[in-house]
Amino acid sequence: MSCPNSEHKGHKNKIEILSPAGSYEQLVAAVRSGADAVYLGASGLNARRNAENFSDAARLREAVEYCHASGVDVHLTANILVRDDEWGEVYSLVETACALGVDAVIVQDAGLARYIRALAPELAMHASTQMSLHTPCGAEAAAEMGFKRAVLSRELSGAETADIVRNSPIETEVFIHGALCMCVSGQCLFSSVLGGRSGNRGLCAQPCRLPFKVSGDKSGFDGCMSLKDMSHIEYIPTLNEMGVSSIKIEGRMKRPEYVAAAVTACRLMRDEGEVPPELMEKLIAVFSRSGFTDGYFTGRRGREMFGRRTREDVVSASTALFNSLHTLYKNEYSRVPVDMKLTAADINSPASLEVSDGEGHRARISGECPQTALKSEFSDEYGRRVLGKTGGTPYYLSSMTAEVGEGLTVTSAQLSAMKRGALDKLDRIRRAPKAIRFGGSGAECRPSARREFGPSLPALRVIFHSADQIPDSIRGVEVAYIPLETQPELLQYAAGKLIERGIVPAVEAPRGIFGREQVITEMAETAKSLGIQDIMIHNIGLIPIMRAVGMKIHGGFGLNVFNSRALDEFAEMGLVDNELSFELTLRQAAALGSAQPRGMIMRGRIPMMLTRNCPASLSSKGCTGAAKNGGSCGIVDRTGRELPVMCRMGCSEIFNPVMMSVAENVWGKSRSELSLDWLTLSFTDECSESCGEIISDLANGIVRREPNITSGLYFKGVL
Repeated sequence: MSCPNSEHKGHKNKIEILSPAGSYEQLVAAVRSGADAVYLGASGLNARRNAENFSDAARLREAVEYCHASGVDVHLTANILVRDDEWGEVYSLVETACALGVDAVIVQDAGLARYIRALAPELAMHASTQMSLHTPCGAEAAAEMGFKRAVLSRELSGAETADIVRNSPIETEVFIHGALCMCVSGQCLFSSVLGGRSGNRGLCAQPCRLPFKVSGDKSGFDGCMSLKDMSHIEYIPTLNEMGVSSIKIEGRMKRPEYVAAAVTACRLMRDEGEVPPELMEKLIAVFSRSGFTDGYFTGRRGREMFGRRTREDVVSASTALFNSLHTLYKNEYSRVPVDMKLTAADINSPASLEVSDGEGHRARISGECPQTALKSEFSDEYGRRVLGKTGGTPYYLSSMTAEVGEGLTVTSAQLSAMKRGALDKLDRIRRAPKAIRFGGSGAECRPSARREFGPSLPALRVIFHSADQIPDSIRGVEVAYIPLETQPELLQYAAGKLIERGIVPAVEAPRGIFGREQVITEMAETAKSLGIQDIMIHNIGLIPIMRAVGMKIHGGFGLNVFNSRALDEFAEMGLVDNELSFELTLRQAAALGSAQPRGMIMRGRIPMMLTRNCPASLSSKGCTGAAKNGGSCGIVDRTGRELPVMCRMGCSEIFNPVMMSVAENVWGKSRSELSLDWLTLSFTDECSESCGEIISDLANGIVRREPNITSGLYFKGVL
């Protein structure tokens, strides 16, 4: 599908190989193995806070200088959700990034993108895969937010990737090798809910790798939440032909040898069209989970994609293997072409050598005077042979010109000395930071002034998983959301029933949109034709579409609104209001600025994961719910608790087994006490009668304490 206002930029250059650099040792391995760019973290504001990172300013400067001298770009990760009390740290990070001249900063948070645009408009931003970008219009929305590149979701097929690249107004980046999360990046609350360690904040504890079984399945396989590592290296020529700008290797927490093997394999496939089988075998041995999978790229999702780290996988990563891989980055990789000009015109004047890199950098050094040629005069062949020996440096001789006087020559020792001196000087010049303009105090990007919240009670909103859940007696509700994919006849009937009771009928779009933009557009147009004007979205890719359809856009929890600036950003993009993140505490939510209306879900099952690979795929019967909307199954954890799984438009949502409710804590408090405009009931597996009782009680000011409930993260928050 082509998005409104999309304009494809095209792609002509060789695809970039982007390597992880979680430590300085990893960084060196990446650069020396032939990576074109690296991504690294410099503070706690990145999605791998447990990596070594480059939090020391001197170490970060050293890393950037080394990369730039070697012709390697540096992408700085700031891909987490930012709290309002962290803007001081953000300011320092952006100021440092500009001073060092980093090539891009990777961002997840909409509010952070807004802040960076104001502070440093010339600093390139890449939209993190944590923004759940998996549609052509997702790339368009990212461009509207000021991003230069979109890092696409891992779950895309090759055809879906090609569609996005073809229609994207900005660069695209795809993951090529490394670990696969069960969940779509940016949509996981599993680690947060189970242990308070947020994946959206860079501290995922990977609870999905623990034993889980499909409910009722007798196969005994306990890895239905653990996928094999991906490897799409064989598809690099295809991706290059598509016009993908960059291929990204996952693994900032892995060893340098892993990085060296992965980068080398990618480089060989890109440059030579094949990878030696023994190298791929070593890549499997250094780290894998029962081998690799290409199931997402090929569209062959299902049981073959699942795998766990076995004892055999661990044993295969031997000391001998690591030693053999270490040779891949023993020496510097020569990737920077240089032109050399030798001048030795007069026996009484010192010879000189000028070196230039084609990027505007030049270094010139003088040596000894040339000598009279006793056997043979200086020749270009001789000069190229001596000056072309640049091993141990990131440079290689591209061209050479020589102006040598008749009957004169320059000895090999003299040439070599000038070459070393000139390249050292060029290296120092290339290492010097190329600062990016830094905008100032940040006052120009203060959150908008928050309006006054009145003394009235917050409104009540309701989200139904199915139109069949709408009770006949429903009242006291401001807005009721029904699934967008509801059949038109039932949607029309439900909307009419709601309107009769003074309730605004609205639809909720799914969180996963893979390949379904056109279908969702048509569904929205149908809903509007039936008199429904409002829609809740969970993905930025639907913003351009719903604006074009003419719907009133409400932001759902999937947009991860975590700070005041994010509220302002979505208001500027045309959203009428926003639901706040589950990961905020009530106190943090109440402290948010911005004039944008906001609310929170006060009761419902917490959606812990959105996955494109239903865990029931591992059962003997396979997934029974993905083929039809509303299908459901379950998985069981190691304690015997069952987590409901509900399938919707090709994706599955995994819910917390325990109902979340803070109705006792918030219902009856005023808008000014909570700093919220509304509170939401989210119904999943409740029947119509149960929904009716809960709504009726709250409408009458009655809060009944439910057994076996949790307050979620609304009091304890996340790290």
